[in-house]
Amino acid sequence: MLAAGRLRFMLSASFFSGLSLASSLAGAEAPLPVQAPPGTGQQALSVFVSGQDIAAASCAAAPCTAAPVALGLPASLRGRPARGDVVSLGSGRRAVVVTVASGPQTWKAVVAAPLVPGAPKVLFAGLVGLLQGQEGTRSGPMVQVSEPAADGTRRVLVGEEHEAVSLCGRPTILAPQLLSPADLELHAAKVQRLSVAERDAARAVTAVRIPDEEPSHAARSVLGALAASSARGAPQALTDGDPETVWSENVGGDGKGEFVTLHAPAELPISGLELTIRPKLAPLPEGAAPERLFIAGPREVVAVTLPEDAWKSPGARYRVTLSPPLQSGCMALVLDTAFTQSKTAQVSVAELSVLSELSASQLPELVAALAGGGQRAEASKSLLIAGGAPAFAAVAQAFDSLDEGGKRVALTVLDQAPCEQSAPVYVAALTGKIEAQARHAQSRLGRCGSAGGEALAQALTKADKTDKRVLPLLVSQLTLTDPARAVTAYLPLMDEKTVLRRRLLRTALAQAARTAPAEKAVRAALADPATSAVALVDLLRALGDQAPRYQPESGQALQRIAKTSAEFRTRFLLLGPAAALSSRDASAEAAFRKSLSADPSPHVRAAALALVREPKRFQGELLKALEDGDVRVREAAVQALGSPDAAFAGTALGARLEKDEWPLVRAAVADALAKHPASAALDEPLTSALGDDSSLVRARSVRALGERRVTSAAGRIRDRLEDADEWPEVRAEAARSLGVLCDDDSADILAAFAKKLTDPMASPDAQLIGAASVQALGRLAQPQLAKQLAPLLDKKAPPQAHRAAATALQARVTCRKR
Repeated sequence: MLAAGRLRFMLSASFFSGLSLASSLAGAEAPLPVQAPPGTGQQALSVFVSGQDIAAASCAAAPCTAAPVALGLPASLRGRPARGDVVSLGSGRRAVVVTVASGPQTWKAVVAAPLVPGAPKVLFAGLVGLLQGQEGTRSGPMVQVSEPAADGTRRVLVGEEHEAVSLCGRPTILAPQLLSPADLELHAAKVQRLSVAERDAARAVTAVRIPDEEPSHAARSVLGALAASSARGAPQALTDGDPETVWSENVGGDGKGEFVTLHAPAELPISGLELTIRPKLAPLPEGAAPERLFIAGPREVVAVTLPEDAWKSPGARYRVTLSPPLQSGCMALVLDTAFTQSKTAQVSVAELSVLSELSASQLPELVAALAGGGQRAEASKSLLIAGGAPAFAAVAQAFDSLDEGGKRVALTVLDQAPCEQSAPVYVAALTGKIEAQARHAQSRLGRCGSAGGEALAQALTKADKTDKRVLPLLVSQLTLTDPARAVTAYLPLMDEKTVLRRRLLRTALAQAARTAPAEKAVRAALADPATSAVALVDLLRALGDQAPRYQPESGQALQRIAKTSAEFRTRFLLLGPAAALSSRDASAEAAFRKSLSADPSPHVRAAALALVREPKRFQGELLKALEDGDVRVREAAVQALGSPDAAFAGTALGARLEKDEWPLVRAAVADALAKHPASAALDEPLTSALGDDSSLVRARSVRALGERRVTSAAGRIRDRLEDADEWPEVRAEAARSLGVLCDDDSADILAAFAKKLTDPMASPDAQLIGAASVQALGRLAQPQLAKQLAPLLDKKAPPQAHRAAATALQARVTCRKR
């Protein structure tokens, strides 16, 4: 147990400048008993075997036997040889480290005589080693004694060891606490895990700052962070390929001795490293840059000095040249000094990646090793990633010849390549037959922008247009990846004759052309005389109501097509673009006006009328169209005038309601007048139309009178409801309109019709009128509504009656809530 209530303060870095964590020197231990003579202000100490245990006693002068303190040797180790090491701590004070070992078990105790007469201070006593956890993740207590300094003093550390955290095979203590000679207590400490001898013999290298404009040649994802002695966040941030994520030590100050262990391909000669210290964007208020750090393998150590305080240069990269190269399956980054001494500082490194050189002769063998996708392929992957552009080119060239497993690993290799190299392979994977690889390619192509777009466009030109799987894949992915390139790729294909393929391309063109990234490409295509008329028509149609945004190019393109082609198809298809541009382009407006009233084809005139959104602008053309000889044109004109803004046409519409020979036109007039402002002059022809020969016109007129709130017509409408010879659709419309008109005088009549829903054998006509009557009662919402609907809620009533009544009772818009 560690002494309770001890002080917890961080000793200065200079205090540990000579501390390393190698094992105690051979011969420093002696069999018990051992004696520690009195020191400066410190009592003497004796440690000895006492029966089946080990005990310690303190006194003014050794040997000490009075009031011994038992150290608690485990029963399994009793009778085993015990040895003691008298350690000189400095300042004339000492401690004894006791060791008892037998087979896999080792027990240690750290004992010191007090500074005043009394019992010895037992700072630690217990089993040490990997005592807890499962194989591979075991941990446990650790006691270490340093090598002697020049004056003979040594340091005693108590902490933990973890099976998964090792400085490439070196003894590694975590969360170390140092026995201080000042108060003979344990205190949290920062320690350098590399020995003095290793540090003194380390190869010295000064990092060189890489110009910001120089592209990175480092291989990402070759190194893999495994564990750290301390960390804020995950140590894997150091090697995740993202310079905005950071590993920061978690002990504060200069972080001396804190480290991250990394896996490296044992076959890879690492000729250099690239370091990013501070992220370019991510905020780290307490972050600080290392001044010196070590790169350590199992045997080799390189001391790296940074040329400047990298924390003052966010995003800066530094190259570390390693000559000769390092080659090992384990590597560690170990902090030493920092550009700050702030106790709250967090010394940080954003990214560590490797530079390597592979000979051209090695590449074919490495690429071939990808086959199968097994362990051999994974080992080859790391080397190929480190090989850079030549290796990526070799993988891309061989991709089609690889088997499924090889292609899977090859894609992860190419994930580290520039998109110019990887995108064509992604396209091959996208159109391949392995679903997982196609998904992989989809996710990566979206990040490749113009490089991905170019690869997809090239594949589209070569694709079999009859392939119902590949063509939609390429089109949809190109539209998402690079809309600008998609526009230029689709336009030459717009003369496609097959309906389904043409529809696919037109839809994709519309999606791509309306995006901001495609604007430049759209303008260029509109202005290019070489763009075919067919493609221009589809492009203008694809722009839809956004065509004015592309002025003047869109208007000029419209004129160009109109001059070169007057055929029906062109005139018809250009109606939408002309309508959209009519408010911004005089030529487009003139063309659209001509289409409304003077085009030789009634199909064009009717379609143009359907596109009118501002009736006042086209007042003359619309009034003229009301007199057109074609019924569909007149109907379209009436529908275009169905707006409050078309009040100028009220009289003409009323006349058309009375005299047009076609019921569908008269019915359309009733619908249009329903939306016009209140006017007795318009109510009159609608009321008269209640006697129209057509049931369709009568029904629409009933509805229009209700929507216009013509209460004076309530009696005539009630007559339509009660007329047994009237068409049921008209009677149902009459019931609904009476509710809209809030005609309380009709409540009893409506209730009588509603009650007919209770008859399970009611005719379809009775059900239609009954349902409309229930709806009207709900709109009236008279105080006796529940009573009026009670028969419908009776348990014997049909389900449809229950539903109708429930809906009426819950009506939100009623005559009482207006």
